[in-house]
Amino acid sequence: MNNTISMPKAVAMAIRPPTLLTGLAPVILGLTFGLKPILYGARSLRLTHVVVSFFACLLVLLLQSAANLVNDAKDAEKGVDTAARLGPIRVVQSGILSKHFVRWAYTLCFAVAAVIVLGMFYWTKDWLVIVVAAACGLAAFVYTAGPYPLAYYALGEAVAFIFFGPIAVMGSAYLQTGVIDWGVAFWGAGCGLISAAIMAINNYRDRLQDNKARKHTLATLLGHDVSKRLPVVFVSLSLVILFLYCANHEVIGLGLIGCVGAYTYLTRRIIPALNSKGPAINLALKYTAHFNLFYALYFMICVSFGSL
Repeated sequence: MNNTISMPKAVAMAIRPPTLLTGLAPVILGLTFGLKPILYGARSLRLTHVVVSFFACLLVLLLQSAANLVNDAKDAEKGVDTAARLGPIRVVQSGILSKHFVRWAYTLCFAVAAVIVLGMFYWTKDWLVIVVAAACGLAAFVYTAGPYPLAYYALGEAVAFIFFGPIAVMGSAYLQTGVIDWGVAFWGAGCGLISAAIMAINNYRDRLQDNKARKHTLATLLGHDVSKRLPVVFVSLSLVILFLYCANHEVIGLGLIGCVGAYTYLTRRIIPALNSKGPAINLALKYTAHFNLFYALYFMICVSFGSL
């Protein structure tokens, strides 16, 4: 390990705490969808609802951390990360941490996540919880690992959309209700679109290095102009989802206010950052990650006040 950086700081750099918002936002929204019919319906809130909510948040943080660690190690092994990258420092490529230590770290994250899943099963007695959690864990690993890493086959945005959108939101709601609600999955698409936007920004920033390393992403396939517009399209579509929910649940005023505020943030923060050159483009990632959390929290308010 590089002696100029402490171990805790180095591990934090590898885990990339700001990106954890991507996973936490849809879970919080999903729990809101699941708890609302309990709090306002005939059923009463039980300890089980509280425990599985805590476990769900902890699980997504562990799996997101593991995915980031796997990504750091595997991209370095494959030569995708180089000293020329514009993104944040990668600990394996820069020699701050060894790939063996990072491999041990993500293995630990997956192991603790497995224990959490067993705890969730103990409280819910539902095998579907294990199946969905296993699928999420597998996706976190094969995103950049295995013989066919998904991120290398232009599937990054699709994976982000599915697992940080419909699956995360509907799955979190299911933990509370035990009901598979495809309507909740549809409304969860908003968070998924923003997560896809974050992935699209990341791939747009790294498109030149990825192209040299023969890593295929939407950005390398679509080119500079289209891949630059893609995050804006994804974020804009998430606003359509928010507005449609509000229009269908008698809180259209909240929808209008939210969309106006979100559009202002998009045009004054995210788009100018996307137009930046060099490392300054990382601000677009930061702003979009923040937007994802703001979006989920505001959507929570709309769900809370909207009709059942």
